[in-house]
Amino acid sequence: MAEDPDTGQELPVLDDDALQDLKDEAGEAVALQFMEEYLVMLPVRAAKIFKGLIRGDIETTLEAIISLKVSSGMAGARRLEFYCGSLESALKHGHTPDMAAVKAVLFANIRLVVREASRRGHLPPKSHGPSGS
Repeated sequence: MAEDPDTGQELPVLDDDALQDLKDEAGEAVALQFMEEYLVMLPVRAAKIFKGLIRGDIETTLEAIISLKVSSGMAGARRLEFYCGSLESALKHGHTPDMAAVKAVLFANIRLVVREASRRGHLPPKSHGPSGS
């Protein structure tokens, strides 16, 4: 099976224009709250995708993928948005993606988004106590 050469790697991990558009439309507080909620919900949305794939429930899997794709687009997470679009297309065309590959690529993209969001100061403050590190 040949891999699609268009992987979305040329896309930005996090595009500030999307967040700026949201700030312009809804205000800075709303945009920042959205970004915090988006980042917190990334693992939850990924888990829904995996649960759907494990169960063979294409409808639930597609709903979870589309949810992640749309929210990623609003947050400016272009590579993650692109990957979700590729997964959506594959499922709609009857292709069952390899679970290990989906997990690897999805989590790699999520890590990149979280790292970039942290670098830009978009992460909510940590709420756990001292860790001794």
